Amino acid sequence: MEKVAKLFADYVIRKDMVEEEDRTIYEYGFTVTIEVGLFLLFCLFMTLYLRMFVEGILFFIIFAPLRSYAGGLHLEKYCSCFVLSCLTFSGILLVVRYIQAPIWISFIALFILEMITYILYPVENINRKIDREEDRYFRKKLKSFLLMDMIIAVVCIILNNSNALFLIADTFLIVVITMVIGKYRNHNRYLTSE
Repeated sequence: MEKVAKLFADYVIRKDMVEEEDRTIYEYGFTVTIEVGLFLLFCLFMTLYLRMFVEGILFFIIFAPLRSYAGGLHLEKYCSCFVLSCLTFSGILLVVRYIQAPIWISFIALFILEMITYILYPVENINRKIDREEDRYFRKKLKSFLLMDMIIAVVCIILNNSNALFLIADTFLIVVITMVIGKYRNHNRYLTSE
């Protein structure tokens, strides 16, 4: 990734679009863009292959805000993160495709998982601590998304869409698992740094 990002940075510098002193910023930006793009491309192919495009979109509607505001596990290498993200996305879709759960079990599980998510908040990245103001903002956003997810769950019940509700509950389960692992890793890092 870094080599491709360096080529892009070289190109925009050669074309006088940016200054040489901004190289590292652009290399980082290109790297992140390529990494996210590859993951989204994988997800697109997976949803088309499984014919689960709507479910894939629903996964991202639930997952992205939760990971952004609740936190979770952060892997240090792109390759590890990419593989785990692809396995997570594929796993959720495959579980929803091949396993059925009664709608009320999914709803109860979702309610419990939402409470656990709120209790576990925040799971900070060891490299970036959040200050008090950010904490208030993130907590407020998290509450809003938890409420929105519960409203989506109620709509699923009204529409009798057990698969969508099961997908939401499974997505929350993954988020909770990554939050627990993230907290555990941060705790161990804190203990070893003393």
